[in-house]
Amino acid sequence: MNHPYFLERALTPELYRKSFAEATKRIAELAVNDGRADIPHIKDWTAEDAIIHVGLVFSFVSQSIHQGSPVGEQGVAPWANDPVNQPDTSDLGQWFTTVAEDLDEAIWSHQADDQIWTSSKRMDTAEFWMRRMTQEAEMHRWDIEAAHGESQAIRPQMAIDGIDEFYDFFVAERLSEAFAGEGSVHLHATDAEGEWMITRNATGVVVEKKHGKGDVAARGTASDLLLFVWNRQSYSTLETFGNTELLDDHQRLLQV
Repeated sequence: MNHPYFLERALTPELYRKSFAEATKRIAELAVNDGRADIPHIKDWTAEDAIIHVGLVFSFVSQSIHQGSPVGEQGVAPWANDPVNQPDTSDLGQWFTTVAEDLDEAIWSHQADDQIWTSSKRMDTAEFWMRRMTQEAEMHRWDIEAAHGESQAIRPQMAIDGIDEFYDFFVAERLSEAFAGEGSVHLHATDAEGEWMITRNATGVVVEKKHGKGDVAARGTASDLLLFVWNRQSYSTLETFGNTELLDDHQRLLQV
């Protein structure tokens, strides 16, 4: 895949850590609410499901970093489904706080450029996890708040970084072939510096961080753009111009 490397634009380790702490603290606070509340934009997922999911991901990553290889032969999915590893949901907030603190120590005890195990094919330093786990916490904080009708927007700087990461990691390493096709999309943030040209072709997709003219353009806040690319919100929250069927396609390609 022909794809730029956005990691040099990543935020500082200190800012990631601060945002991670704030997001995980908020998730722990929400754990005392009714865990049966449905997350409106993700079918068959409750607030409790999301908290457990994030906590199990945190546990998997922290243990894998310490081990220097992924825990379990198949990675996070079978490990997370092991009944032995399921948390005691009677004290969900305390369990989540503990696994978040463990992950903080596992990641931020390293310098950003220290080489450690990661799940990326190209990025093998602690900075990968600083970014990935902060974005994981921010997105699922929004999900869990949505279950209780009180979602707060993701801050512009963090949302811009999240869009970069979505294309640089998930699309580049996991979804490139799925994005193969025709058409181009231009995304433009209105409250922070951020523009992306996404051009699909027969073998995958080219993503460039620049101004351009696509077959469809979508403008909105950085938070709304991030929620769109992650299929949390439709493009109805954005100002659009051109062939919006390409925006429908963009979301159909992603399974949240």
